Amino acid sequence: MTEEKIYDIPLRKFFTESGRRQKAPHAVKGLRELLSKKTRSNDVVLSTGINELIWARGVSHPPAKIRVKVRKDGEKVFAELISVTPVEPKKEAEIKKEDVKQPLPQNDKKEQNGKA
Repeated sequence: MTEEKIYDIPLRKFFTESGRRQKAPHAVKGLRELLSKKTRSNDVVLSTGINELIWARGVSHPPAKIRVKVRKDGEKVFAELISVTPVEPKKEAEIKKEDVKQPLPQNDKKEQNGKA
């Protein structure tokens, strides 16, 4: 009997305190550990899409969150990538007018040189 679940996994908690060149390996290892805890199985297989996404921006810049579909067949657990969970931007109501910088008016070059 197969079971399927969808998880939003925050990878940032796995690599926050790791070194610059260890972030992607710690993200993969943490993902495997989390899925093994959630599914109570030691045999976790990650899809190539998950691996390629984590390593896409290099060893020091893995994504912060991902969405994964997990399927359990007996003792084996298969994880497939659904999407990257984007960080939600601030709403317009939360942005104050003071935070938004207004462009300064530009004067003509002639006025700056003293010629009018």
